[in-house]
Amino acid sequence: MEEGPMKFLRFLAAAGALASALAQAPKKPPVRKPQTEEVRATGCVRIAPDGCVLLKTLDGKTTYAFQIAPKPDAGLVITIQGTGHQGASPCKQGIVIDVTDWEETGEMCAE
Repeated sequence: MEEGPMKFLRFLAAAGALASALAQAPKKPPVRKPQTEEVRATGCVRIAPDGCVLLKTLDGKTTYAFQIAPKPDAGLVITIQGTGHQGASPCKQGIVIDVTDWEETGEMCAE
């Protein structure tokens, strides 16, 4: 006689267990911004107020930011090689990279 309410209670218990299992299922990781892997670029050097070196590529489309010692002089055209920076950085503009090598081209910026 009490079979109807008992079935309903078992259904609720099963639904609750399923909802609990789904809530604990692994979630997809958030989509991350693509990281810059390897960089080789030539451009004009500026020194930002935060001390970072900014390299604006000769085509004017990309600005890289990095910290390095010794710093190149502002106004020089240099070629850099580096990799994408991971983690926090004091550089507030451009694409932050870790420069592994840089060299002067012997030219000065036209700007």
